[in-house]
Amino acid sequence: MLRRCCGAAFLVVLAFSLGGCSGPVGLYHSFEGGAIAQSRQAPPGADKPFPNLADVPAAPTATPAGAQEAIAAQARGEAGGVSTPSPGALAGLTLPEAPPPVPKVPGVRLTAPPPAAPVSAPVAEAPAPKPPGPPVGIAFAPGSAILPAAQASVLTKLAAKRAGAQIRVCGFGEGALPLAVSRARRIADALTAAGVPPTDIRIAAMASGSGGFAQLVY
Repeated sequence: MLRRCCGAAFLVVLAFSLGGCSGPVGLYHSFEGGAIAQSRQAPPGADKPFPNLADVPAAPTATPAGAQEAIAAQARGEAGGVSTPSPGALAGLTLPEAPPPVPKVPGVRLTAPPPAAPVSAPVAEAPAPKPPGPPVGIAFAPGSAILPAAQASVLTKLAAKRAGAQIRVCGFGEGALPLAVSRARRIADALTAAGVPPTDIRIAAMASGSGGFAQLVY
């Protein structure tokens, strides 16, 4: 009988202990101590009154059908859109003849803008540049950069009729850029020997293709 009373009393004490610690986990945390044993923090806003639903704004109204199409039509200048002002609406508008006076502000020093330069007579447009002449092809032996005598005479005739124009020279190297550069230099040397200043010769080279050409550039 005494054993049963002691067991019942132990169960009652254990129940009160577990109830105060919110279960076995709380009891373990209380024995462990530290931050984990502290009470849980209240959620934010728990001490504030409930929100007033009357302050919630009403839902926005839906865009009526066809509104976007009407705005696009106005931007394009269609029916009901923006139109160019008529000459009658612009008849009463005048431009100021002089800039407005500079205001006087205490502590601030302002200067008037310089007067506009007088409108001079329209300047005659420069003539359109003359297009370049047709390219004159120059032939070389396959794999060679030696300029044949017949091709040198062709370059002499081209130099005689250049009339102060520059000459564009280009050599092609049959897949090898060094051969293309050598051919372009041979063409330029022939033009220099014919009286063309080196400063009036533009040299270019391309690995693809064969031969070369010279062209008058105005």
